[in-house]
Amino acid sequence: MIDEHSSLEDVCFAVSTALESHGTPAVLCGGSAATVYAKDAYTSFDADFVLDHDDALTDVEPALRSVGFAREGRSRIFSHSRSSFTVDFPKGPLAVGGDYVRETRVMERNNERLRIVTRTDCVRDRLAHFYHWNDYTALNAAVAVAAADLADIDMRLLMDWTAREDPSLLAKFAEFELRLRAYPRIAGSAYES
Repeated sequence: MIDEHSSLEDVCFAVSTALESHGTPAVLCGGSAATVYAKDAYTSFDADFVLDHDDALTDVEPALRSVGFAREGRSRIFSHSRSSFTVDFPKGPLAVGGDYVRETRVMERNNERLRIVTRTDCVRDRLAHFYHWNDYTALNAAVAVAAADLADIDMRLLMDWTAREDPSLLAKFAEFELRLRAYPRIAGSAYES
């Protein structure tokens, strides 16, 4: 049950499970995915889900109602009377920059399931915000998400994707790598000093 003590991660698991059980699966993405991957380093205040099929949000309403969320007017945002976190449904398809996201992962907790972008795609999403809007909060989130489990990050894919987006962005990618190398390390990581 979601209440004032529920974390964003609690909300994400509950919403994802409810959506799936109502036949409207969706994938957690954006800053909320970064919060799940790097809880102690980044905080988002909304859960961003992209629906597998951009169904009318009226199809989503029963699933969200089952966990206490109500739609705010005709918007794509749902709020909860006992939680400060909102749930948002950005329009699909799920993509990062010019690439469609084709692979996701499922995290399980107790009897709940959370569909979420991969850790690498989460980093790409945060880097896109840094690349295109000079968002240093997003850069810091990308570093924290990558550093939390560097073995789960495809650095080659990140660099190749950056070059495809715009070769001039490789200087910003170098800044990401530099910050990642300086980030407090977990023993045995590839960038350990």
